[in-house]
Amino acid sequence: MRKWIFASVALLIGVPAAAQQVEETSGPAAELALSNDTLSARYLSEVDGSKGTRFVGGVFLGEERDLVLDAGMMLGVDLGRRFDFSVGPKLYAALLRDENEDVMAMSLGAEIRFYFDPQRRFALSGQAFYAPDILSFGSADNLVDLSARAEMQVAEDFMAFVGMRWFEFDLTNNGGERTLQEELFVGLRYDL
Repeated sequence: MRKWIFASVALLIGVPAAAQQVEETSGPAAELALSNDTLSARYLSEVDGSKGTRFVGGVFLGEERDLVLDAGMMLGVDLGRRFDFSVGPKLYAALLRDENEDVMAMSLGAEIRFYFDPQRRFALSGQAFYAPDILSFGSADNLVDLSARAEMQVAEDFMAFVGMRWFEFDLTNNGGERTLQEELFVGLRYDL
């Protein structure tokens, strides 16, 4: 067990140093994803003067009138030509359908992407964000936001994707879990 703890600490200490080695840059992009019950949009933009650090902002709208805004800063880490990896904080602000069920949560998470081809046209990616009770405010004790998707470049500036997302809050006062999304989605990304 101690080996895992030391390895985790070493990884966290090594992340900022490795982030300086990221050489590839990408411009801003916009994404739109739809499922049967949800719509979400994201904007991604590299921070000026940085290599691999990206601002990510998004909006999520659920069929039951749940509205969630999020913003984060992801620090890129160089893992070679076939992998993209980033880690960083993300702030969530949610207005849930029921009155007085507002949530604000500060999460920490990571995103990883594996490219199957050297031209980086087909990839599998995953995201994981978690906000513990100490960083969740309002009517939630914690937040979990997980997703996995397959991506394919369909034109020079367009990428299509399909995936699955698990997005939920653990509510306070024995409110149980509030699942905002647990279903398949499809989407399109446009490089601006």
